Amino acid sequence: MKHIVVDLEMNYVAKKSDARRICRMETIEIGAVMLDDNLQEISAFRTYVKPEYNDCIERKIKRITGITEEMVQNAPVFKEALRMFTNWCLGTGDAITIYAWSDSDYCQIAKEITLKNYEMTQEEETILTVKWSDFQKEFDTHLGFNKQLSLSMALDMAGIDFTGREHDALDDARNTAELLNILRDTALFNLTLRKIKEAMEPSKISNTMGELFDFSAFACVG
Repeated sequence: MKHIVVDLEMNYVAKKSDARRICRMETIEIGAVMLDDNLQEISAFRTYVKPEYNDCIERKIKRITGITEEMVQNAPVFKEALRMFTNWCLGTGDAITIYAWSDSDYCQIAKEITLKNYEMTQEEETILTVKWSDFQKEFDTHLGFNKQLSLSMALDMAGIDFTGREHDALDDARNTAELLNILRDTALFNLTLRKIKEAMEPSKISNTMGELFDFSAFACVG
């Protein structure tokens, strides 16, 4: 079994484009890491993706992601980039599980497959027609949170500094993989997150949460 953690960065579809009926955004970067049975990284994938429904990268997206028009000008379009990604995923010949932080990345891919008439092979159907594992939901549920936390907030809770640049697809994927490793490793979990999980138990919330965190800082992220 191989475990793949994926992250996407996206740009807005131009406001006047009919494509907005299907997608408000389109993928401009795919980043992913492949993990072995011990959740250790064995391979990495990254490609920028040339947008097809907007000639520019919106100012807000440039600021958040650092991606510019020059960086995507000669990049593969969605059909080519997605095929590159799926070939990389399937190249091991092993069973795989794909994780993403929240379900928004899978929903984005599904919408773009429809918008851009992507023709899946039978092999690709095994990873593109089944929802990816929502690791954000798993993390929140395991620790007892009802609201969705951002990746950076979750890492902060685990006492981990974000490595790399936030909203860089590959760096986001790597940091999500680090959190996945902690959640699945009993010793690491006990070392980093056990106290938070115990504090979230109903009988202890009123007495202990204030001692751990000021939760007003943890904004809900969709």
